[in-house]
Amino acid sequence: MALVLAAGAAATPTGAAPAPPLWDHVGYDAEDSWFNPRETVITVATAGRLTRRWSVPLRSAETCSSFSGPVVAGGRVFVGDLAGISAYDAATGAKQWSYDWVHSNDGGIPRMAVADGLLVVGYNDCMSVSDPNPVLIALDVRNGKKRWSANSPLVGSMIVDKGAVLVSGTDVNGDSDTVVYRIGDGRELWKAPGRRVGGSSANGVVAGFAAGGSKAFDIVTGAMRWTVKRHVATEAASPAGDVFYTANDKERLVAVSVKDGSVRWTAPGPTALIAADGTRVYRSDGEAVAALDARTGKQVWRRALSRYGGQPVVAGGVVYAGGIALDAVRGTVLPGVPPLGGDLVVTGGVLYHSHEGALTAYTISGFGRSGGRTGTR
Repeated sequence: MALVLAAGAAATPTGAAPAPPLWDHVGYDAEDSWFNPRETVITVATAGRLTRRWSVPLRSAETCSSFSGPVVAGGRVFVGDLAGISAYDAATGAKQWSYDWVHSNDGGIPRMAVADGLLVVGYNDCMSVSDPNPVLIALDVRNGKKRWSANSPLVGSMIVDKGAVLVSGTDVNGDSDTVVYRIGDGRELWKAPGRRVGGSSANGVVAGFAAGGSKAFDIVTGAMRWTVKRHVATEAASPAGDVFYTANDKERLVAVSVKDGSVRWTAPGPTALIAADGTRVYRSDGEAVAALDARTGKQVWRRALSRYGGQPVVAGGVVYAGGIALDAVRGTVLPGVPPLGGDLVVTGGVLYHSHEGALTAYTISGFGRSGGRTGTR
């Protein structure tokens, strides 16, 4: 994967089919890397030809809810709207089904992932901080029917990996809890009371902190892998699953070995909004985005933005942040790309964009979903 981006991905030749569209976790994968290594159509060379293919309005309601970013799998796009969750045909935008929030019309922004034919969703009621009514459900991706639900702790983070679903959170009283469930039926596998686990899994290893230090666990069995006396709150992991990216108590970004918890490097600056492609780590820093060398943590480039950078997204050698597209290698702005504020994912030669109550799909002008040339609409 590192080799793909080292020189910038090349566009797929005319007549060659792009990889099947897949972005089945909010952050692309269980590592929460926000990096799609399979994108070969929308690249540094072609992003300036992005054209809107279709756009559909998302459901609205009188609620405290917010729209979510999209998740793509099995020919469908799943997105949280103000009334619940809806599924759309990935090729045409036709709505296939909708699921309404449980308890009320006030579900918070959902965490979502697709696995084993299920859309796993975790969210909190956005109306009450003291009584957030956390919900963990699994919906059939074909029709939106609920297959199981589980009594969940506060949904601060949710990880889906290796046939398991981990939910972790800390309530207003400062009490943390982590519970892991089996994807197939929602049965509880193990729990870690008093411990808060971050939002990424590194090939089945998760890490969490509590008073006295941090521990890493096997996500399926709960077996402990290592213990350190430092604070490890994972924000992302490398695509190879060998490094966690986390924060220390001095607000520095820290690269931690997944094998034993040892520190590989540290770098100054904020840590919450990170993408990683194996060669570089991309960090949103207010109205700027920076790329760090994944081996050393040294800054490779930094680009000032005209707006808040938000979550960086990396695919096809392109970094999307602050509504613009950048060359992942050089940090230069790519001309001709439409404004892209909001949440987006890039997969299978399509950029899916959720913004201001609409879900929009962009493709490369003259390049069809089957790999042949086509018009746009």
